[in-house]
Amino acid sequence: MMFEEIENAIAEIQQPRSEFQLKRFVLGQHATLEMQYYQTCLELQDMIYKFQMAKIGVKKAELKIARLRETKDEMKELKAQEVECSLAQTHLAMIGAERELNDLVKIFHSFETKYTRAEIEAAQPEYWNARLTGNAKAMLMGGTSVNAAHIEAMEQAGVLDNFIKEVQLSKKELGL
Repeated sequence: MMFEEIENAIAEIQQPRSEFQLKRFVLGQHATLEMQYYQTCLELQDMIYKFQMAKIGVKKAELKIARLRETKDEMKELKAQEVECSLAQTHLAMIGAERELNDLVKIFHSFETKYTRAEIEAAQPEYWNARLTGNAKAMLMGGTSVNAAHIEAMEQAGVLDNFIKEVQLSKKELGL
């Protein structure tokens, strides 16, 4: 049975995370450009490593197939075919990984500033204020209270007092 059309369709859709997902959820979870840049660099580091390891894995699989076939043994031929099936899956994964890697590279180059470790560190108070306050607001808007662990984190980050004042002002404006 021929599955060429299906195999082509499967190859065409390969990419673990779309550019939209990368921008909106992976990077978008971070409230500051510094942390978005930092996350982009971490994602690139991980994808580059995985892609390089996959290329090495392909070479190893190809060598294994060749060595198994050299023996002319029937069982080893079947093992070679199994390795070929795995190799086909690896090639599909690499298509998607390369697409995602290209999207990450494009995102990396879109940053006007290439932040240093010191700049990322200096932006931490602003980042944690935005992140913790935003999460607390989301909890309240969702109809729940801010949980104790989150309140503790806000206190540790030094943002709790300002958040309390903001909530009190909002309640006053709403007549609550």
